[in-house]
Amino acid sequence: MNYVKEAESKLYYYHTLQQSIEEADRQIARLVARAGPKNLSAMVLDGSGVRGGAVDETVNILFEIQELQDSREKTRVALAEIDELLKKVSQEPGCEKYGPILRKWYIEKKTKETIAEEMEYSVPTIYSLRNAAIRKFAVLLFGIKAWKAV
Repeated sequence: MNYVKEAESKLYYYHTLQQSIEEADRQIARLVARAGPKNLSAMVLDGSGVRGGAVDETVNILFEIQELQDSREKTRVALAEIDELLKKVSQEPGCEKYGPILRKWYIEKKTKETIAEEMEYSVPTIYSLRNAAIRKFAVLLFGIKAWKAV
């Protein structure tokens, strides 16, 4: 396994994962609006409760909503873990720029020239910092397996 590539992938898809949370919210809102009663005459009320197609549809909608909520929450947790690792990667002396450079490079997808200008470094220095930062991020993410590989 290429741990650096895996770490890069997690950072690269960060923004897309944020968008997936927004999309899940939209889908949940659509399903909630759809879940309200439409045609009450389609239901049969008797001593055993409510029967009919409306109940099945409502149960299916509730299941879909639960699945979306679960996925949305797992995505939020994953993003929070990445944010925490981006803080940790910058904590040691000499590594203060690691988190910001990884965020600008992979998450914000800024050009190397823009990153260099913003951080007041040359473009070659930005590449060197990024290389060191992503290796350290991979070790934080994957532990000893990544450390042996980098």
